[in-house]
Amino acid sequence: MADQNEQNLIIPEERSDDLGDGTLSVQTSPIPVLPQFFVAVGVLLLVFGITYFGEETVPDSQDANASVRVEKMLPEDMRIDAKPATAFDEISIEAQSAIVWDVREQRVLFNKYADTVHPLASITKLMTALVAYELLDPDQVVTITHNAIMTEGDSGFTEGEQFFMRDLADLTLIESSNDGAAALSEQAGGVVLPGADTSAVFVSAMNEKADELGLSKTMFKNSTGLDISEEEAGAYGSARDVAYLMEYLITKYPDAAALTTLDMTTIPDIDGRYHVVKNTNQDVAGIHGLIASKTGYTLLSGGNLVIAVNIGLNRPFIIAILGSSTSGRFTDALTLLKEARIAAAQESL
Repeated sequence: MADQNEQNLIIPEERSDDLGDGTLSVQTSPIPVLPQFFVAVGVLLLVFGITYFGEETVPDSQDANASVRVEKMLPEDMRIDAKPATAFDEISIEAQSAIVWDVREQRVLFNKYADTVHPLASITKLMTALVAYELLDPDQVVTITHNAIMTEGDSGFTEGEQFFMRDLADLTLIESSNDGAAALSEQAGGVVLPGADTSAVFVSAMNEKADELGLSKTMFKNSTGLDISEEEAGAYGSARDVAYLMEYLITKYPDAAALTTLDMTTIPDIDGRYHVVKNTNQDVAGIHGLIASKTGYTLLSGGNLVIAVNIGLNRPFIIAILGSSTSGRFTDALTLLKEARIAAAQESL
């Protein structure tokens, strides 16, 4: 077959026929000579190029729209779609563990070692408030005892001072009061088992509630989250468990953490004496749609933070940060919140 092709490309030689009168008739080949052949091919290519690409020409490399115009020359199946920006692409956070939980859709939008166990520090007080609400009536009076005042930290209480449970729970969460957590645990533990070590009974109730909620990585050793020693924390848990705990609290007891959205407020005791309470979350005033917030920090835990935010149209997201720094936890949360808002916006496109 190759030989036949090569033969078909041979240009025949001119031949002369004797016409009998002494003259020669020259018969030329019907196939053009090489120069004519290349000219013809060039004309065909020019015509094809104009027909195929229209009047567009390849733009100069200095033209800012060059790549756009060149792509328009290509068939559709050869064009490359630009990759849309995706939420949480290439973000950097300081926290060792973090999660972004979409409450409505019940799905994780971001996960950084969310099941790794860390000391919880004062995020523990979310469970303290939850169990207090389940064991005590919101209008029940809680007395500040000497043992509560002796707990590390000072909320300005006096021995024998009394609060309605809901007010003391608010103060405890906003200010992260260890005194308040200790008083709540003593009072509520006494309801479960009077005369016993009421604080220990309350901690047992906290762990039972964690089991009930399926918080498999969570364990409480006290009601405050304070470190027990240089090696032992007062509570342990994962970012995922913290997010689930916050979801349950804001769903079951929406008023329990409502005041944690305020930068500062006043909480009265039953005699009308007010305590000025400053939020431990420095960014609450700047977070639009904030539903609830709780900080935590000890030497063992580093900086912890969990926030619940309504992105819009009853669309709550929960962001839990564990193992960051005192300032990094807030930066981390705001970074993840920004990306969560982008993710929600992309869904509506």
